[in-house]
Amino acid sequence: MRQTEIVPRGVATRRRAATALAAAATTALLIGVAAPPASADWDTSLGGLWYFSETGVPQAHQSATGAGVTIALLDSPVNVEVPTLAGADIRTQPDYVCPDEGTPFPGTSTGEEAEHGTAMAELLVGNGAEVGGFPSSQGIAPEATILSYVTVINDRSCTGRVDESVRAAVAAGADIISMSFSGAFTEDNGEAFAEALRAGVVIVNAMPNDPPSELGWPATANGIVSVEAHDINSELMDNPVVSPRLTVVAPGVEIVRTGWEGGAWNAQWLSSGTSEATAFTSGALALVKSAYPEATGNQLIQSLIRTTGGSVQEPARNDDTGYGLISVPALMATDPTTFEDVNPLLRDDPDAVPSIAQIEGTADDGAAGGDAGQAEDAGDADEGPFLLPVLVVLAGFLAVVVVVGLIVVVTRRGQRADRTRSGPQPYPPQQPPYPPGPPPPPPAPPPAPPNQ
Repeated sequence: MRQTEIVPRGVATRRRAATALAAAATTALLIGVAAPPASADWDTSLGGLWYFSETGVPQAHQSATGAGVTIALLDSPVNVEVPTLAGADIRTQPDYVCPDEGTPFPGTSTGEEAEHGTAMAELLVGNGAEVGGFPSSQGIAPEATILSYVTVINDRSCTGRVDESVRAAVAAGADIISMSFSGAFTEDNGEAFAEALRAGVVIVNAMPNDPPSELGWPATANGIVSVEAHDINSELMDNPVVSPRLTVVAPGVEIVRTGWEGGAWNAQWLSSGTSEATAFTSGALALVKSAYPEATGNQLIQSLIRTTGGSVQEPARNDDTGYGLISVPALMATDPTTFEDVNPLLRDDPDAVPSIAQIEGTADDGAAGGDAGQAEDAGDADEGPFLLPVLVVLAGFLAVVVVVGLIVVVTRRGQRADRTRSGPQPYPPQQPPYPPGPPPPPPAPPPAPPNQ
C-alpha cells in the first residue's frame, strides 16, 4: 500500500471576523475588524445558513433528527471542543498508522489541521452555537452518531488508511460513509468499497472542485453517490464538474463554518465546495434513514435520485446535474421502502471498480483490479525464453513511469506550496488555497464592518 496524496474538496472562499483582535492580526484574511453586531440582526436565510433555513431542514427536524443513524466521517481530525459540537455524539476511532511512517494520525486535534474535518462534522451534527456573536453551523442530522476516521492530516496521507477506515466503519455498523477527498486507487480500496456496498452502506463522495483532465478515484467508483455543489439560487458552483459519474447536486456555496485563527477557534468562514455538498447529502440521507429505519442503503439511494424534482418521479439524469438537486422535503415525504432494494447506481461494466461481481461477493480471486489484474493461464512451457525479454522491457518501462510519477507528485506539491505562500492558507497544506486576489465581501449583518 503506497503513500499518496489525498486532497479534501472544501475551498474556503471568504471568512467573517469573530473578534477585533484576530482580525487586526490578519487583516488580509478576515472580512471585518469591528466587533460583529448581535446575532439577532443577522438574517439567517443568508450569510451562510441558507443551506439549513432555505432547504426544508427545520421542517424535517419535526419528524426526524438523525437519531439511530451512524455516519462514518473519513476526513481530517475533528476538534470536538468547539462550541458548535458540544453535546454531539462524535466517536473518534482508533488511530491507524501509515506503513511508511509508523506514526499514528490523531483522531482529535485543536490545531489548524482539524479545520476541514471539524467543518464537515458541524454540517452533520452542529448545534448552531454562536461564534464571535454570530450563529454558526446547524447540523443536518444533529442526533446522528459520527464515527470519525482520520484519512489525512497536514501533508501526510496513505491510501492504506482509506480501505482500513472503510472496513472499520462497516464493522462498526455505519449506515453512511461520508468522504470529501480524492486519492490514488488501490485494489484494497476497491475491495473495501465492495464490502461496504455489499453490507448495505451508502458511500457519499465529493466530486472534484475543479474539472480534472481525467476523473479519478473515488469519484469513479461503482455504486457510490457522487456530489456536486449549488448555491442559494440553485445555480451550480463556479467551474463545476460535468461527468457521467455525477449523481446529485446539493447546497455547498457560501456555507458558514467555524474557523481556526492564531491558535483559537473564534472565527467564522463562508466556504464553498463539494465537501460541504457531500456533508449535506450525507446528513439528508441520515434524516431519511432516521424517519424510515427499515429502509436499506439501496432504497435510500433510490429515493435520493427519484425525488430530486420535488416529488416522486422516474429518475432521469444528465452530465451537468446528475439526477438533479436534492429535495429534503420530497425525501422526507417519501417512504424509501416502496422502492426496489437494488442499487440504481451500479454499472454493469467490466472495467467498473468495484465490479458487480465483487459487490455481490461472486468475483474470482485476482479479479479485484478488473482487466488489469487478469492474466492468461494458458500457454506453452517453452514460451518462457521468449517472454523474458518482454518482461525486461516492461520492467524498464514501469521504472520510468514510477520516476515520472514521483516528479509529478513533487512538482504538484511544490506548486501548491508556492500558491499558499502567496496568499491565505484556509486549510492544512494539502488542501486547496484561496482563489487569487482578495475575496469579495459576503452578505453580512448591518452595519458592515469598516473594511468591507
